[in-house]
Parts: sequence; structure tokens; C-alpha cells
Amino acid sequence: MRDYKKEREWQLKRYNQIRTNIDKNLGTELREKLKKDNITIISWITENAKKYLEKY
Repeated sequence: MRDYKKEREWQLKRYNQIRTNIDKNLGTELREKLKKDNITIISWITENAKKYLEKY
């Protein structure tokens, strides 16, 4: 049986949740492009965050 409380504690220790709202057209276009390229949003964000941090 899953222990949701322990899973949540693990998530909070391991991850930082980032949520945002962007322009609907921009978001739709981004989702379509990523889907076409077979890239998940999370992998795209992670990759671009790493590139951004390496620049500075």
C-alpha cells in the first residue's frame, strides 16, 4: 500500500515546484512544438534552466 504522506515528504525534499501562467497563444504554440519534437515540458524546462545558469 502506498504511503502518500511519505511520498509527499520525499517530493518536497527532492524537487522545487515552479508554476506559472503564460500567454495562451504562446503556451499553445510551445506545447505543439514540443509535442512535435517529442520533448516533455519538464525536460525542456530543465535543459533550458541548466543552459541559463551556465551562462551566468
